[in-house]
This record gives sequence, structure tokens and C-alpha cells, in this order.
Amino acid sequence: MDPSTRPTRVRHYVLLALLIITAINYIQRNCVGPAATTIEKTIGVTATQLDIANGAFFLTYTLMQIPSGWLAKLWGPRLVLPLYAVGWSLALVICGLAVEFWELYLGRTLMGLFQAGIFPAATLILATWYPANLRGTATALLNSFMLLGGATGSAVVGYLLEPVGFPYLLHSPLSWQSVFLLYSVPGFVWAVWFYGWFRNRPQEHPGVNAAELALLSEQSNHSGVKRSESAQEDTMTSEQAGTRLPWLNPSLAAILSLPILLLCTQQFFRAAAPRFFEARLPTYLETQRDLDRKQATFLASWPQYAGVGGGLIGGILSDLLLRRTRSRYLARNGVALLGLGFCLFWYAAAYFVTNVYLACVLLAVGSFFFNFSSPAAYALVIDLSGKYLPVVFGSMNMAGNLGAYAMVSLWSGMVAWQGWEFALGVWLSLHGAALLCWLVLDPSKPFGETS
Repeated sequence: MDPSTRPTRVRHYVLLALLIITAINYIQRNCVGPAATTIEKTIGVTATQLDIANGAFFLTYTLMQIPSGWLAKLWGPRLVLPLYAVGWSLALVICGLAVEFWELYLGRTLMGLFQAGIFPAATLILATWYPANLRGTATALLNSFMLLGGATGSAVVGYLLEPVGFPYLLHSPLSWQSVFLLYSVPGFVWAVWFYGWFRNRPQEHPGVNAAELALLSEQSNHSGVKRSESAQEDTMTSEQAGTRLPWLNPSLAAILSLPILLLCTQQFFRAAAPRFFEARLPTYLETQRDLDRKQATFLASWPQYAGVGGGLIGGILSDLLLRRTRSRYLARNGVALLGLGFCLFWYAAAYFVTNVYLACVLLAVGSFFFNFSSPAAYALVIDLSGKYLPVVFGSMNMAGNLGAYAMVSLWSGMVAWQGWEFALGVWLSLHGAALLCWLVLDPSKPFGETS
């Protein structure tokens, strides 16, 4: 084949760029948890104050979901995503320079404000650059790199703060402030590169040839879903949202439709649950299982690493089922229910295990299946949203981060009130609540359906 007639692969490089910034995003947001005990001793904050600062992150992250999605739609992701990356990297610099609680609080607040925009912008890009039958895989990769960045960043913080550091690289530990400043650098570099290279539409990118444009068009028109479930319903989602509930703004009608309300509700529970691994599992292993910080951060990273593989396999399977069965229920709901059911089983098993290493293995298995279910939610909201994607996805992510905010804000209070066992029981119940939402959710209903 003549090389000039072969499709270029710019769409894959676009996805790679999103994977890189997703990993950077989670490296930066998760670096506080492993350094918590050191921060408390250094600047004299309490565990409750750290909860307040982390809660401020999730509060602003939550409140800015819809505005950041609206800005991505208005100005285009090429401009806003680099601006967000620069903003949250500057916020990490503020955290790294903090010498008092209020400065740390300010940094975490600003980080939540700017990081709110990454996924609304990323899903808008995927909706433009990727067809329906590859969105599960693409969102699975985003989920996997999110976990990979969070787990790797957390583990590296634990090593950098150890007295021996990395034996062949460091002879003394870094301060937590130095680690935060170091972690801020990749965000600035990525923002400059992405703005210069990316374009909002494939037609505008100089690296995309006619063959790739034709391929994207062909794949979008033959996504493996029957017209009755895809093209026809996609028209309904973008047009009927304003006619089924005519007294509402079409975007608001879409958000208030039953499928999206259920997606938002399950996201509330599903986004709250992983915060335990990021923010509290290292502390639990240190204070309740008598491990040192290095051991605790190492074991706490196991569930996040396991989730990388689970999310990727779940996304690939979801897309495969969509192509083979042409059924959104099997491809999206089926994968979500399978993952949540198995994760609930393995988490419950870990709940009753006393050996800390075996418990962490079971938590890792559960995390594998939990993240197996994740791509189905992101792919389904892209499938259903049509032209309302930034606002609808922002609403779902906002609901998720309300759950995350509640989790990080209330955890210390639950532990103080009834102890760790009670708090872990509440955490376990979140997964069951998410599973119930998927049992009720009908992915074939258009927006605006009220019955």
C-alpha cells in the first residue's frame, strides 16, 4: 500500500497525550496522603485539618465540574486543558511552599478548582477523536493511567521521604516540600507542548491525512450498534431532551433524565469508595497494623496497581461486547454489574482477614474488579450525551466528587465515633449501593424519559 494512502495515527497520539496528563494529574493530587504524618509534624497541622484541606480539594473539584465542562465546550479543549494543567501545577507549588495550614488549604482548594476540568475536556476530545466502539477501551486506558499515576506517585513519595532515600540516587531524604515542587514540573511541560501540537478537530490537525479522516468517519458510522440503538437514539438524545421536558433548558433536561440521574448516583458511591486507598489506607496500615511508612505506602499501592489491569480489561471487554452483541445493556450494564459484584465479594472477604498481607492481596483483587466496572460508566455517558456531553459528564463527575468530598471529610469523624471497623463497613456498603443503581439503569432510554 502506498504510504500516502495509509491512515495516519494522530488519534492514537491524542489518546497518549491524554493518558500522560491523566497520570500527571493523579501523581500531583495524591502526593499528600503518603506524606500526611510528615506534614503534620513539620507544620503542626492535625489529621482533622488535613481532612479539611483534602475536603476543600474535593469541594472545589465538585463545584467546578459543570463550569469547567462548559468552558471546554466554549473555548475548546486545546486552550482550556493546558490552562487547567498550569493552574493545578501552580497550586501544587503553593502546597510545596506552605509553612502554615491556611497555605496548604489554599493550595488544595486551587488544585481542586483547576483539576476539575481534566475529565470533561478529555471526554470531549474522545467524543471527537474516537468512535463509539473504541470509547470503552479509551476510557479504560484513562482510568488505568489515573490509577497508575496515583499509585506510582504515592509509592515514590514514601521512598523519597525515607531516611535512606533511593540507595543509588539519594544519600538523604527529600523534604515533602521538595517532593511537591518536583512533582509540579511535568504539568507545566505538558501544557506548553500540548497547546502547540493538539487541534480540537481532526480536520484541523496538520498531521491527519485524508485516509485517517475517512477511517474516523467510517468507524463512527459503523460503530457496531444497531441503528435503533445508536443513530436513532443519538438523535433523540440531542433533540428530545428539550421536548420531553419542554419547560426546562435542554441541557438541564438531559441532566434530569432517569439514565443520567442513575449514572450520577452510582458515580457518587463509586467515586467515594477509592478515596480510602488514596488517603486512608496508608494511615490505617501505619496506625492500626503497626507497619512503618515505607511498608504501608508499598502495600497501599497494591490495590491501585491491580486496578490498572482491571480497568483496561473491563474497557476492552465492554467494547468487544458492544461490537458482538450490539447491546448497550450487555456491554455497559453487564460489565459494570459483573465488576461491582465480584469486587464486593473480595472486599468483604478482606474485611474478615487478620493477616495484613493477605488482606491487601484480597483488596487488590477487589480493586481489579472495581476498576473493571469503571469504563462502562464513562463510555455510556459518552454514548448517551450527544451534544450535551461536557455538561452531562460534568454533572456525573460532580456527583462523584460530592461522594469523594463526603468520604474524606467524614472519615476521621466516623473513626473517632465508632472506630475503624465501622468506617470500613460504611466503605464496603458504598459498593453495594452503586451495584443497585446499575441494576435499575436502562441504557436504552433517551434523555428526557420520565417514566
